[in-house]
Formats: sequence, structure tokens, C-alpha cells
Amino acid sequence: MVPQQSSRSRGRVFAILAVAVTLIVFWNIWSSGASQQARINMSDQVLSALKVSVQQASSSPPKLKIGITNTHSSPITVFTWNSPLDPLAVQLGLLSFTPEGKDTVNIPTIQVRRLMPPGDDAYVTIEPGQTEEREVLLKKPMVPLDELQGRVKVVCKGEWKAVWPSKKEDISAESLKNTGADDAALKGTFESEPVDIEF
Repeated sequence: MVPQQSSRSRGRVFAILAVAVTLIVFWNIWSSGASQQARINMSDQVLSALKVSVQQASSSPPKLKIGITNTHSSPITVFTWNSPLDPLAVQLGLLSFTPEGKDTVNIPTIQVRRLMPPGDDAYVTIEPGQTEEREVLLKKPMVPLDELQGRVKVVCKGEWKAVWPSKKEDISAESLKNTGADDAALKGTFESEPVDIEF
């Protein structure tokens, strides 16, 4: 009788352990999925709050003003390399030019090797409701100005390399040093509304 009771007791213990392990596994899977979904939702909210704009700064010489407006309720820090605020926006292919009634003009792009880690000026914090702007000069031979005559539709489009929903001073030095590999940094695409510019 005793051996049977002992065997039953062990069976109950194993059954309870099996149930507990199963519950823990399912909890980990669920919480991991929920955490991932929360990060995706936050990324969408933050990145969609960054509005990219293009406008004409001057016609002679031809200059464009590219801006990022933060419509989020908290500060957002942008890594400016390959962003709309990059001084090399034209050369990196972030701007497209489509003359009225014609195909998009082909702009040759370049590959840039930059000194790592990025300097302090590679990060810009944009407060809620504020706009950060940069001017870019359109000049030959990079931009075939003779093909940009009359009304031209301009769009700024690309990918955010790193965006943080916080001020720069609140981001760890390690995160800034390893910008491209920082898991806390948000990544995604951006695209301005098309704007007509007169050349």
C-alpha cells in the first residue's frame, strides 16, 4: 500500500510541475509578444509624429529648406546622418525631383564614409511643437539644373537610422556611441508631402 501511495504522490508532483512549466513557458511567450507589440506601437507613434517638410529657400542660387517638426507630446532626438537634416541629403539620394510632365530626374548618389563614433553635432533634440531645419544648395554637377526648369515636384524620402523618444542628455553614452546597433533606438521610414517648386 505504501509504495502505491508514494508512486501516486510522485505522479501528482510531476503533473503539477509539468503544468507549472507549461504556464511559465506560455507566460514568457505571451509577455515577449506583448513587449514586442508595445515597442512596435511606440515606434509607430514616435516616428509618425516626425513630419518632414520641404520648401524653397531661394531661387538664385537655388536652395531648399528641409525641416522636421515634432508633433509628439515629448522631446525626440534624431540621429542626423542620412536623415532630412543631413547636409548631404541631395548626394545621398534623399531628394527626388520630378519636373511637370516629365520623369523623375536622375541624381547621382555617393557613398559616404564617416568618422566613428559620431560627434555631438550628429544628434538633434526637437522639442514638442518645434521644427528643426537645414538648407541645402542645389548646384552642378551633382544636380542637373538645366533639367529642372519650371515647376518641379520635390519629395524627401528615406529611412531613420536612429530616433529616441527623449532628450539627447537622457540617452546613454553607449547608445550614442553605437547608434546603428542600439536596440533602444527606433528605426523606420520617412517621406515628406510632395511640394511644387519653381526653378
